[in-house]
Amino acid sequence: MEKVEFVDQHALKLQLKSGDFCRSYGVQYTYLSGEKEHTIKFNLDISFVKTMIDRARIFKVERTSPVFLNNKVPDLVADQLAYECGKVFYPLLLEIDFDGQYIGVHNYTELISRWSETKKAVLEYFQGETTEMYLELMEEAISTPERVSEIFRNELFYSVFFSAVYKPYGGGFKVEEQLSFPIAGRAAPVEFKTTQDVNPFLNEANYIEIHHQGVVTDRRSNADLLEEQSFPLEQLLNPDAAGATGTYTAKYVLDPSTRSIRSIVAKWILELNIPQETELKIFELIEDKEEEIKIIATENQQRGMTFLDGNASPKGRKVTDIFNFLWEK
Repeated sequence: MEKVEFVDQHALKLQLKSGDFCRSYGVQYTYLSGEKEHTIKFNLDISFVKTMIDRARIFKVERTSPVFLNNKVPDLVADQLAYECGKVFYPLLLEIDFDGQYIGVHNYTELISRWSETKKAVLEYFQGETTEMYLELMEEAISTPERVSEIFRNELFYSVFFSAVYKPYGGGFKVEEQLSFPIAGRAAPVEFKTTQDVNPFLNEANYIEIHHQGVVTDRRSNADLLEEQSFPLEQLLNPDAAGATGTYTAKYVLDPSTRSIRSIVAKWILELNIPQETELKIFELIEDKEEEIKIIATENQQRGMTFLDGNASPKGRKVTDIFNFLWEK
């Protein structure tokens, strides 16, 4: 088997050229609560823009497909309103550190300049008290660069895709780290203690593999997470209360030349009264090769407004909430 080429301390380093790197990805979330299952599917492009010396790399994210909830285009008015408002974010430029970790949104000024046109377009379709309320909440949410950056920091796709995989793995090809993931609805991200292993040999398809294993180390209890609490309230009432329990696994597959992400399959299980499982699959889409979750426009695909992150109810699906978080303020 061919060995992976590392640099110092068995480190992986991303190797990109501006204008030469653009990848298309299919994304699928699956959320399982007891026997209830919900899925979200969409496509997007991620391209490398430039390097800011001694600071960060800039990547551009563009949506390239409608979003399908349970294999259908959502048609609720609230979903359509949220989707139209969400157009202000794209194209989205992100600052990513040299380990691959998300830092924040880079094009905030451009985003704000687009908002007046986005708002105008929304008001051509929607009127009424609900629309006015949502627009006010949206303006509050994008009122500062920090708030906008936090929106994407708390979105599962961005916390997984833009994570620190380009780093030294040491002589044992293994590191241990604390990671947090936004998998508990409106609550703060859940903490995990993880072990991350990189295979020193290419796999059978000649790609690099990184495997993650983790367990919940959050101070909050299972009840706290079920109620979407951001603080360990049960522990305040009962100092002996046990912390939450759950597991995390992931497999990253990287291109052997550029080290760019080929695919990610990640799963989180929270052992609540009703077990909750979140799975995220990300696969690069290749034109001449059918991918596992590639999304193709169908004849019955609706034109017009759709929704990026449909929401059944506050306690229902908690997969991804870039825009619908506004409804529950």
